[in-house]
Amino acid sequence: MNRQVTLRELENFVSVAEHASLTLGAEAVGITQPAVSASLGNLESTLGVSLLVRRRGQGVSLTPEGALLLAEARSLLDRASDLTTAMMDVVSLRAGRVLLGSLVSAAPIVMPAAVRSFITKNPQIEVEIRTGSQDELLSWVRTGAIHAAVTYDIELGRDVRFSKILDAVPHLLLGASHPLAGEEEAALDDHVDDNYILLDLPLSREYFRSLFLAAGVPYRPARRHSDLSLVRSLVGHDFGYSLVNLLPATDFAQDGSRVAYVRLRTSVPRLALGLVERVEGSHPRAVDAFLSHARSSLALPRQPAEPPGAHP
Repeated sequence: MNRQVTLRELENFVSVAEHASLTLGAEAVGITQPAVSASLGNLESTLGVSLLVRRRGQGVSLTPEGALLLAEARSLLDRASDLTTAMMDVVSLRAGRVLLGSLVSAAPIVMPAAVRSFITKNPQIEVEIRTGSQDELLSWVRTGAIHAAVTYDIELGRDVRFSKILDAVPHLLLGASHPLAGEEEAALDDHVDDNYILLDLPLSREYFRSLFLAAGVPYRPARRHSDLSLVRSLVGHDFGYSLVNLLPATDFAQDGSRVAYVRLRTSVPRLALGLVERVEGSHPRAVDAFLSHARSSLALPRQPAEPPGAHP
């Protein structure tokens, strides 16, 4: 592999050229004259051209190639300085960018309020939200495409760290006119003859199936959709019922139809919603600041009622 020019060599060259002197140029960058001479020799050897004419007692002057390099070197060093300043701003929390993933079903319910409260206090930090399914989020975290993700504690490997924020309590999603719509709690066997509409997302679908298996109820989805808004609207128009884990603030579906949420009576343990990060590596301060904020501010717009004797 061919040797590459270093920023230090360019810095030494620019200093000598601007001072028209090896001695003064060396003093300006804080090294000895023999060291700066060796640096210039390496630079000329790498580029294959003479950059300076050295005149005993009269300093140095630039060759045409040296004059061309001087302009390019100044520009490159300026860009390197800007990059250093930008990264120092990130480290010092004067600026920064947080790339956060979220489950597509959770993002509209829990993310906007948390992000707004954070950037109100830290307007210099940009927070970008990327939505995806559970398997997509874990892949993005592992490859470093995002800093962290808001997701469930499902099939997490040892290479990621999970911080629980809240319990995701399973609920029946019913049409507002359903006979059980006003109940506090109901079981799946109350719906054996109803049409089940599956929120069809990777890994989540396996959890919903486990609810049927635990209840001894046949698992036969009449419809499958990955769009939660569509599932709510279908339920609101009495196409069937569904299962969800997170409650939005309103009982209206996106098209204006009304739905109801009834806590599911089940023996299956609840899922936990929280933050997933890589075990290895470290975050910029802006990311650490947001994650700390998220742990205390991520919340459902309404908390589901606990059954008698339940423990948080």
